[in-house]
Amino acid sequence: MILRLGSDKKPGHGSHRRLETATPEIRQRVPVASSDVITQYFPEAAAHLRTAGLAKERLSDLWSGLLSDGLFDTGITTFPDGTGVIVAYADWPASAREQLTAAFKECVDELWACLDALVTESVAMFSIRNRLNDPDAPRFFPIGDSAESFAALLEQSCLDGVLASQFALIRDCQPYQHEPSDARLEKLRTGLRYLVDWSNGLDAGALLAAWATAVDPEIRTEPAATSVRVQPQPPGELADERVVAQYTVEGWSPDITVSGRAGNYIDFAFPDGFVPAGPDDTLDERLRHAMLVVGMFGVAFAKFVEQTPGTRRLPRTDDGDPAGAWIDARRSARRWTQSELDEVAASELGLGVIRDENILTLIVSTPDGTFQRVVPDASPLPQRVARGTAAENAIQDAAATWGLPDFVLRPQQERKGSGLREVGDGLLVVGERGVVVQAKCRDTEPKGPARESAWLDKKIAEAARQADGTVRQLCSQPSRMINGRGRTVAVDGNTISWAAVVVIEHPEPPTDHRIPKIESRIPAVVLLRRDWEFLFNQLRSARAVVDYLHRVGGSTEVLGTEPHRYYELAAADRDAASEPIESVWPADAGERRSVPLLPAAPAGSDDDEAHAMVRIMCEDIATSLLTEQSEQDLLYVLAAIDRLPVGYRTDLGRLLLDSLRTVRDTPPDEIAWRFRTFRTTVPGEIQLGFGVCSQFSEVTREAFRSWFLLRHHERGAIEPLTNLTSVGVMLTPNRTGHRDWDTTMMAITGDPELDPEELAGSQRLWNRPTGT
Repeated sequence: MILRLGSDKKPGHGSHRRLETATPEIRQRVPVASSDVITQYFPEAAAHLRTAGLAKERLSDLWSGLLSDGLFDTGITTFPDGTGVIVAYADWPASAREQLTAAFKECVDELWACLDALVTESVAMFSIRNRLNDPDAPRFFPIGDSAESFAALLEQSCLDGVLASQFALIRDCQPYQHEPSDARLEKLRTGLRYLVDWSNGLDAGALLAAWATAVDPEIRTEPAATSVRVQPQPPGELADERVVAQYTVEGWSPDITVSGRAGNYIDFAFPDGFVPAGPDDTLDERLRHAMLVVGMFGVAFAKFVEQTPGTRRLPRTDDGDPAGAWIDARRSARRWTQSELDEVAASELGLGVIRDENILTLIVSTPDGTFQRVVPDASPLPQRVARGTAAENAIQDAAATWGLPDFVLRPQQERKGSGLREVGDGLLVVGERGVVVQAKCRDTEPKGPARESAWLDKKIAEAARQADGTVRQLCSQPSRMINGRGRTVAVDGNTISWAAVVVIEHPEPPTDHRIPKIESRIPAVVLLRRDWEFLFNQLRSARAVVDYLHRVGGSTEVLGTEPHRYYELAAADRDAASEPIESVWPADAGERRSVPLLPAAPAGSDDDEAHAMVRIMCEDIATSLLTEQSEQDLLYVLAAIDRLPVGYRTDLGRLLLDSLRTVRDTPPDEIAWRFRTFRTTVPGEIQLGFGVCSQFSEVTREAFRSWFLLRHHERGAIEPLTNLTSVGVMLTPNRTGHRDWDTTMMAITGDPELDPEELAGSQRLWNRPTGT
């Protein structure tokens, strides 16, 4: 805020008194608001930016109040020798500077909090695809005064988990940086320098003050003097009083009356180290610049997110702890009575259903107790994108986020005759199974239950026809499509077993709408986008969701009841899993275990860190450098690993994590190993082998290869190896500090054709009795 002072009052000669203050001239207040794109991806950061804007407004209001109360005045004093001074005065009320400083500090703190939140929310958003070096280390926006200090901050894992593009931006905008030379980067660096300087001053106890700048002071005399020279003084802090200009009246005498105009700008300032570049360089302008810069970081971070398809956590509509989606029903805020829970447990399905406006709550009876499963509404759609497009993107993002982006294929246009035809609204292909995804979005205001039911029936029938057409097209000729990692994938519809899913995006779907019978050549399932996200959030596996859709083979009777059906099938799986296992493998081949294909608890709710290991291994494999020719092999391997039942993943992940911690302490002259192999009772299924070794070298790589080939060879005692596939993954501790482990993958189909000497050596090495 700026006050311009001026007066035409005439002091007496040799006098020293204050002049009246003219009406202050206040610059227009321009609020700084976070854009929609920041709010969409970084709600916490956007909230801090909004709070910073409110703190700045409060600072402006406090300043305006002080101006209105006559905080400042000016006076002119002429001395007998004809020299004189224009003086600005400040009469600070008690605690006024402290109040201004508190508002300023809140603004600065909130801007820092916004930058920190951009980092923490980015890490959380992408933590689904990579393990952090130190999950407990705080993440923040680092600022160093040198390359060495910045490197020291990075050693604290402060940026571990952000995108490479986000990291590069933070690095290039460090205040000490001058390269690369770029006007936009320099603008960002300047804003960060302001924040650093202000924080240092505030920490030292500095207070906001006034800053006086003489712009065009003027002295007039009556009668006119032969010469009047006015010399503005350097700008500076106005604590109590400050000379803002000096003047000389040539030929001054007592009968000459001197008047003038102060011509000052007085603004609030943080005088600690403040050196303005000109009259327009004020704290107010610098604060605007800093807020703009922080907003620019937010927009840049959001753009980087948008350029990274799929692999991120979706925003949720529930405000509670995500872990609260599955809790012991006795701890529910709904305060269920024991009799109510007993009634659910005694019911035929062991399932209770409660519908609220935006949340579906299920009470699920399990052998481990009765639990509450909260199914929130679908993730919010961005407002700045057409609703239909936003819904299609959200449907693909859910599959890529909780599944794998490699299996999500974007809709492509194929030429048909003289026209173009789109290949569905997207495909989900995992191995030999695929799903055609058709999205139907209601982008107008609902017009009553009857009209909306008619719209649903029409769109569902239309989607089924489109899905049939997509499969016919894919079977008539192979198509090249782009998956969620931006890679080209060949799709031959004749080699894939197809199903269809119609995902409904509707702001107010009619209650109890009965899904019409679908005329379709392939199985088709109709569900709400909320239920699509529920399936992926529940299973966290693209293959598991694809298998589920193939398994059910049709829709529920009523739209919106897919979670009910899921838990009916989960109860059936639970009962089937308790039956004895008939195995074709020898009794000493390992531990026989059976788990439900559809777990009651959401995947990872028992140990999220351990459960995420399979996903992270797949990310390691998927992001390795591969040639285009090996892309199909990569997808085959990823699909094989994703076939691992959800119920085994937490146990496997915990074994791998604990083994990594254990072998990390192995002396350098020793080598430690841990292994786990998964074989199914189904003939022809892919075998998975996982190993952890204390160090990586060509020796250990070849040793793992010998173990892997031996385990694959041993399958030949049960069934022919000709078409059998095994996949092996080895983890070794990474000691560079940049990542927790390195991942090595091997795969083989068919007979490894081990010569007798090689086979005997592998058996001696790996089939020794325990303890030898």
